[in-house]
Amino acid sequence: MFHVKHSDTIAAIATPLGVGGVGIIRVSGKGSLALLQQLFSPSNGDKAESHRMIHGWLAEPESGQKIDEILACYMKSPKSYTGEDIVEFYCHGGMAVLQRALKALISAGARQAQKGEFTKRAFLNGRLDLAQAEAVLDLIKAGTEVGAGYAVGQLEGRLSRVIAGLRAMLVSAQAELEAAIDFSDDLPDFDGRSLAARLLQISQDMAGLIRSASGGRLFRQGLAMAIVGKPNVGKSSLLNALLGEDRALVAGTPGTTRDTIIESIDLNGLPVRLIDTAGLRKAEDGVEKLGVERTSREIDSADVVLVMVDASSGLDSLDKEVIHRTAGARGVIVLNKIDLGLKANLGSLSDEIKGWPVFQTSALYGQGINELKAGIFSYVSSWAEIKGKDYIMVNARHRECLVRANEALARAQQAYLDGMA
Repeated sequence: MFHVKHSDTIAAIATPLGVGGVGIIRVSGKGSLALLQQLFSPSNGDKAESHRMIHGWLAEPESGQKIDEILACYMKSPKSYTGEDIVEFYCHGGMAVLQRALKALISAGARQAQKGEFTKRAFLNGRLDLAQAEAVLDLIKAGTEVGAGYAVGQLEGRLSRVIAGLRAMLVSAQAELEAAIDFSDDLPDFDGRSLAARLLQISQDMAGLIRSASGGRLFRQGLAMAIVGKPNVGKSSLLNALLGEDRALVAGTPGTTRDTIIESIDLNGLPVRLIDTAGLRKAEDGVEKLGVERTSREIDSADVVLVMVDASSGLDSLDKEVIHRTAGARGVIVLNKIDLGLKANLGSLSDEIKGWPVFQTSALYGQGINELKAGIFSYVSSWAEIKGKDYIMVNARHRECLVRANEALARAQQAYLDGMA
């Protein structure tokens, strides 16, 4: 492990803004223990010992005026998050108290930490590699338990171990090739076919990681799913049914929704942003026109489009126009209002919705909603490479590096085919 020496000691509030029972201030750097000794008075007079929580009072450095009754913990380098000396102050969770405590630490010689600086120091000090450091933010931002599980796997080094294994195989192959060149008289004949086969296997492993980037993006950013259709087909009712609460206004009058409504759900562990849009039709006023224009933008940017059709009536020209507008996207057809009958026939649109799953629902009465949820997840999994809990998902930076490495492997394999080995 390497260690980068920082001359300054940093401090920051480590808990979210707001009121809570406990608020934490973290301090990192060589001056952490000195700050603890200067501002903190243990209630029993004990000296700070590493990784031991002690009770006492935090006070102003100059006046000695008490700020808060707290718990404090000193963590001696290198057994800390950053690899440096760290002190954490566990105060009461009011912002006035936390801000005053932070101000006292800065007055005593600490510096306000920059965004992400604790994790940056952990990386620079060898406590985390870059992939693990990126996983910290993924874990903090995870919107579902499954997404958090993937981030934890990355934080514990799952991706790093896989990459290290691939690198070891490449280094071994390189060493074998160099030895064959430098010591050709002393070694058996070089087996180029075996080397090419190993490079192919490494390339296939990299390709699998590259494909996982699409699933990784969805778990990090959430799946954007737009609910579209002509007015009064039940889009807002479907939104409410998927959410399990009455979030959108539902009325029998067409055109109730004039703006997009965005809510989030957990779909089998996949974070999904549901977007209820204005009905697609010829707008009758300026406000409705803006809503329809916004719907068009949502269709273009969505990962999946839920196209709703009134199952109780035949497809009219407006239904066909909506489907034509969404053709080419990843889509799901929802035949809604099946409690009123099933008359819609999609046969004439088979080319435009080729590959799209079709579900029947009664959003008003909750019929078919669970099947729809399961079907959407299965459909997304079919193209987003969403696998089991042990699956490794890479981010955009990882993908770019892997693509370049795989291109280099492809050149090496081609060189063998061209007779260079």
